[in-house]
Amino acid sequence: MDKKKKWLKITLGIMALVIVGVYIGGIAAFHGKFLKNTDINGMDVSDMTVEEAEKLIREQAEDYQITLKERGNNSETITAEEIGYHYVSNGEIENFQKSQPYALWFVSYFRPASYAFETAVQYDETLLKEKADSLKCFDKATAKAPEDAKMVFQESENKYVIKKEKQGAKLKQKKFWKLLTETISERDGLLDLEKESCYQTPKVTSDDKDLNQLVENLNHYVDIEITYCFGNQKEVLDGSVVKDWLTYDKKGKVLVKDGAISDYIASLADKYDTYDKPRKFKTSDGTYVTVEGGSYGWKIDQTAEAEELTKLMEEEPHMERTPIFAQEADSWENGDMGDTYVEVDLTKQHLWMYKEGKLIVESDFVSGTMTPARVTPPGIFRLYYKKSPAVLRSTKPGDSYETPVSFWMPFNGGIGFHDATWRGSFGGQIFWNSGSHGCINLPYSAAQTIYQNIEKDYLVICFYRNGEYKY
Repeated sequence: MDKKKKWLKITLGIMALVIVGVYIGGIAAFHGKFLKNTDINGMDVSDMTVEEAEKLIREQAEDYQITLKERGNNSETITAEEIGYHYVSNGEIENFQKSQPYALWFVSYFRPASYAFETAVQYDETLLKEKADSLKCFDKATAKAPEDAKMVFQESENKYVIKKEKQGAKLKQKKFWKLLTETISERDGLLDLEKESCYQTPKVTSDDKDLNQLVENLNHYVDIEITYCFGNQKEVLDGSVVKDWLTYDKKGKVLVKDGAISDYIASLADKYDTYDKPRKFKTSDGTYVTVEGGSYGWKIDQTAEAEELTKLMEEEPHMERTPIFAQEADSWENGDMGDTYVEVDLTKQHLWMYKEGKLIVESDFVSGTMTPARVTPPGIFRLYYKKSPAVLRSTKPGDSYETPVSFWMPFNGGIGFHDATWRGSFGGQIFWNSGSHGCINLPYSAAQTIYQNIEKDYLVICFYRNGEYKY
C-alpha cells in the first residue's frame, strides 16, 4: 500500500510539473503575440506579433477597392492607390495585443476573440474628390438628367398621349458623396447606387393623376373631325388643327385660346369666299378672263359660323358640314358661276345666255357710252326682277327721259337688259360714242327670248377684256 501511495504521489507530481511547464511554455510562446482564434477586422492574426498583424492590415489596406454598381449594368472601381488609402498605426493594435489575458492563454483555444477598429485607415479627400469627378457616372454625356412624363400629340392617332418618364442617370451629388465616404470609412467594398437611391428621379410620372386627367380633358376637344365641304373641295378640321387652339390653367381646365376659332373661320373665308374677289371665268370662245366687281359670290357668315363651331366642339363631332353663309353663289364650278348665266362681253359687245350649260340665245348689244356717267360697270350680279312692259325713267340730275320698253330686266342698280327698237344696229364699236345710258340695249327678239327664260336671281356676268374698262 505504501508503494502504491508513493507512486501515485510521484505521478501526480510529474503531471503537475508537466501542466505547469505547459502553462509556463504557453505564456512564453504567446509573449508579444496574439492568442489563438484572434481576428482583427475579420483577419486572423493568431500567433502573430503586433508588427506582423499591422503588416497584414497594411497589405489589406493597399488591396482595398470599392466598386460602384451603377444603372444599366455598369460599374466602376476606385482603388486604394487612387485615393491614397493606407493604414496608419496609432498603437491601437498594440494596445489590443497587450490587453489579451495571457495568463489564460489556453482559454483562447475554445473562446475566439475579435476586434474591430475604425481610425487606423486614412485616405486623401482631395484625391477622392478628383477621382469621383472623373467617374463616368458624372460624365455629362452619359449622366442624363431624368425627364418628367409629359403629354404629347400623336399625329397618327390625332390625340394626346402620355410620354413615359425617363429615369436618366444623374446622381444626387451630396447624397452620393456622403454614402461614398461612409462606405470607404466602413471598408465596405460595394456601393449600390440604385439600391441606395442615389439617382435623381422624375417629378412627374406616367401614372400622375393630374397629368392623366389633363390628357383626358384635352382629348375631349381634339376628338373632332368636321369636314367642311366647298363643292368638291374639302377642309378637314381635326385634332391636328384643334390642338394648337388649346391651352389650360393651373387646375388643368382646358381653354380655347381667344380668337382661335374665329381665326380659323376667317382662314376658310379667305380661301373660299369669292364675294368681292376677282376670279377666272371661261368665256364662250374658250378663253379665260378675270371677272371682278359686283354683288355676287360666296361669303361665309364668320360670326355665326364661329359661334356654331364653338358649340359643336363640346360635342366631339364627326361630321360633314357646310358653313353658314351670309351669301351664296350658284356653284363652286367655273369660278363659282356654274352653268346657268348670261355672259355679257362688254368688249365684243356680244352676249350668250345659258341654262344648265345649254345655249338659249346669243346676240349683239350696245352697252353704255364710255364716259364716266354712262359706262356699264363690269361685275357679277343677280337679276332683281323682270317686268313687261315697262317705262324707263332716269334718276340722274340733268338726264331726264322716259322710254317705254317691252322687256325690262334690271341687275345692277338702274342698269339692266331691255329691248331697244329705236336702234338700227347693234354690236361693234357703237358703245364708244353712241352707247346707252348704261343699260344693255338688245334687239327685240333677243330681249324677248331672254325675258322668256330668265328669272329672279339669274346670274349676269359682265366683263371687259384685257383691262379695257376705261374711257
